[in-house]
Amino acid sequence: MRTRTLSLLLASALSLSLALPALAAESDTSPQHYPVLTESEITYVPLRAIAEDLGFSVEWDQATQTATVSNSVYSIQIQPLRRTTSVSYVEGAVSAAMTMKDDRIYVDQSFFEQYLDADITVDGASATAAASSMAFTRNTIRANDYDVKETYAYERYEVMVPMDDGVKLRTVVYKPVGDGPWPTAFTRGPYPNQEETKNTLGEEYAKRGMAYVYQYCRGKGGSEGEYVANVDERADGIASLNWLNGQDWVKSIGMHGHSYLALTTWIVGDSLPDKVEALHVQCYGVLRNLSVSHSGLVAVDNITAWTLQNCTDKYSYDFYLESAQYLPQISVDTDLWGTPVEGYADWVNHPDFTDDYWNEGVWGDLKNAIGKIDVPTTIFGGYYDHHFEGTIEGWNLLSDETKAKSHMVLGSWNHGFGYTTGWKGGDNYAYDVNTDTFNWFYSIMVNGKAPATGVDAYVVGDDEWVHLDSFPLESDGELTYYLTKEPAQSDGTAYLLSGDKASTGGTVSYVYDPADPKWAEGGECFLNSNGGSNAESKYNTKDLRGSHPLSPAGYRSDVISFVSDPLAEDTTLAGNLVANLFVSTDVEDTAFTYTISEVDADGTAHNIRNGLLTLAYRNDRYAQAVYDYVPGQVVEMEIESLPIVWTVSAGNRIRIDISSSDFPEFSNHTNTVGNWAEQTETKIANQTIYIGGEYPSSVTLPTLSLGA
Repeated sequence: MRTRTLSLLLASALSLSLALPALAAESDTSPQHYPVLTESEITYVPLRAIAEDLGFSVEWDQATQTATVSNSVYSIQIQPLRRTTSVSYVEGAVSAAMTMKDDRIYVDQSFFEQYLDADITVDGASATAAASSMAFTRNTIRANDYDVKETYAYERYEVMVPMDDGVKLRTVVYKPVGDGPWPTAFTRGPYPNQEETKNTLGEEYAKRGMAYVYQYCRGKGGSEGEYVANVDERADGIASLNWLNGQDWVKSIGMHGHSYLALTTWIVGDSLPDKVEALHVQCYGVLRNLSVSHSGLVAVDNITAWTLQNCTDKYSYDFYLESAQYLPQISVDTDLWGTPVEGYADWVNHPDFTDDYWNEGVWGDLKNAIGKIDVPTTIFGGYYDHHFEGTIEGWNLLSDETKAKSHMVLGSWNHGFGYTTGWKGGDNYAYDVNTDTFNWFYSIMVNGKAPATGVDAYVVGDDEWVHLDSFPLESDGELTYYLTKEPAQSDGTAYLLSGDKASTGGTVSYVYDPADPKWAEGGECFLNSNGGSNAESKYNTKDLRGSHPLSPAGYRSDVISFVSDPLAEDTTLAGNLVANLFVSTDVEDTAFTYTISEVDADGTAHNIRNGLLTLAYRNDRYAQAVYDYVPGQVVEMEIESLPIVWTVSAGNRIRIDISSSDFPEFSNHTNTVGNWAEQTETKIANQTIYIGGEYPSSVTLPTLSLGA
């Protein structure tokens, strides 16, 4: 095992004074408006004023008579007396019209637009400037580790590619100008709002000697046909890959995508034509049922919100919350939405892992394709991405031969790569997906070797990356705490988590009412990105993805909290956190949930991991449900979280909150037996947790000693 630190390439705003009069500050011009010169039909704008206002540093080297405009990603050297310019990410010198006036350098406005990602607007004798919305996307490619510089002019055109049934899909091609053939990146998706990003990536790839092709799924973005989520992606993907494979200008193919675009990549993995040499997939679960349900409860913030947003015109945040609690859920589309949605009833109506539904059709094709992939594959997963569990399974299902030449990256991100554990610090969490995708393809398809293999995981709290020799995670120790009835000294509303078992038994009870659920305050199974009308941030689920401040211990009567003493030293948790709870209830089925958190010295808790299990699935959450619980029976529930690598700081405490709901991360258990999607009524349940004696409820945290 080894560790390494990655640096984040971000633009920095440095304001440096210059001795050169030609770059003196524009003291007589406002920061938003700049003077304009027009000579020989060329429009010139001032270099330094605009560059510094956009966050670039400008320095002057008197010895070489060179002005350097830079951020932390790239630099541009300008020699105004010689009228020459060198851009660090471009091969060779570039031409740039420039002139001088009042001891100031003026450059052609197109220079800013082409090389500094600025949008210049000229209005008569003045101009305004703004950073391009695509600046960061371009910078990630400009800063790639392999120093592949812009070399080629490029061309863009569109093709309507016919599918097997005659439907034609809009396909956009960017490729370098020249004879080729070219290594080619390819992606397919249903989201027209991504077009600007795809166009930017297309330009940047093509300028570096790689073609870039993106295609819209049928019924989306100008493609013909009707969009039905998921069902056509395998057939259309295979037909499109075969078309691309047959183009003379294509030398090799790397297919990639994020989320749904990863689905379209994964699902053709067993039918790759000969020119496909690499895959790069991000944040999508190859076992789809793992992102739809857990232990019989539906991940409504994932599947219900996404369906409303992408398959209907009915979405509003409050309407989504109403929909997520509607019973029976199997008919919410027809009863409440007034819009039958093909597939939704099936998605929520098959909670059992071994149900034939998940082994047939689209989902069977998806699962079965993974083991047949034989090209190097990079997989990105986020600790707080709702697809995290299924993403890990993508790695586990690869053949050993393919794993040996593949790479998995596990970071502290949500589904959109937003950093989710900032309260623990972190300058080195970034692992830019655009840069990584380009490098993966360029290295394999041009240089003939994968740039990285194995598994790299981010350590929350240590702000470093650990390279794992094997996966799943193998801990080298464990920390076990037992639930007690003794009050925690740190918080009078909580009980003590102790390293010692209580010799005598006891119980703690609470009432769970599905009509008044506990809201999750942070977690790993949130997707919905739209806020609602509620003022409290905890009711805005886009803000719940990740680790967040929690309410005080025992803040509700149906939340039972246990808190440890301070840890004596930094302790790295690595793997799946497990709670072994002895419980009983007065209904035939119910749920128990927990949140494990780290408590700061000031008493603020932030969630690390959540866990959930129902009585019906207590023996094996992946098996067929067995409804064999007798009310009043004491049973043991082993509730396992998703894996994580997280260092708890010395002096901080561990807290576990036990309850019976985490809405809207998951649907509310109705406390009745059977399939949640078909249930029509709810019951109130009286829950009991057993502590000590013959029922030593406990929490086990796997630990890992990180090498230097």
